[in-house]
Amino acid sequence: MGPRSSIPAAVWVCIAAAPVGLGAACDPATIQAVGVPPGGVYRPDQGCTLVPDAPACPGPGQAQPELQFEAVTSPGLVLDTAPGTLSDLRVTCTRSYCGSGSLAAHATLQWNDNDPNAPLRMGSFSHQFQPAVDLMGRTISFNVFVDQVTVPMHAQVGVIFDYWRWIGWSGLSRGWNHIEGVVSPSNPLSKIDAAVTSIPVTSIRIDVYVPVADASGTQGSWAGEIFLDDVGW
Repeated sequence: MGPRSSIPAAVWVCIAAAPVGLGAACDPATIQAVGVPPGGVYRPDQGCTLVPDAPACPGPGQAQPELQFEAVTSPGLVLDTAPGTLSDLRVTCTRSYCGSGSLAAHATLQWNDNDPNAPLRMGSFSHQFQPAVDLMGRTISFNVFVDQVTVPMHAQVGVIFDYWRWIGWSGLSRGWNHIEGVVSPSNPLSKIDAAVTSIPVTSIRIDVYVPVADASGTQGSWAGEIFLDDVGW
């Protein structure tokens, strides 16, 4: 795609009204589409240009993520509501890593440095497989945007294979962060036995959390919006 002056006239795009449980319709003034090149829609400042072989976004003929959040129905991720730290799961066009939509939820995280296992430190999303799917050697990846990173924050991905297996993680900065990990015994995070030849996974779990600092007894909280896009495996 050329410089801004060569882009076709701007058009406004909005995802249709959402069904109950996924939020209201998008305000057409919240995001602007500035041209429709082959393969998708360019969103200003969203990390997606959709030029051929673009490193950030799949172009025509390239592998596409399984979950792209371009429609308001059946997003493919649910909230792990046990800790109660996430709410208002919805598909939105407010932000997008690639294409026109992403999945958003409101997070309220709380922590106490004396309790590294406090469940309120973490907000979790999961994708369920029924039946289980063999992900041996597959790379699980996702993109996450957290508004107002005013405290240290991390995100991680794991799979349920017998029990939870850690696959990948990263610290977060404001903007889109790409995180991935390989489902394999060769990934030391997974703790999967080297003799395993298949890895039937029952679910993928994505967590956004506030890490614990020194055990000084400090308490704190963080509230804001978390956006996920282009989840692949």
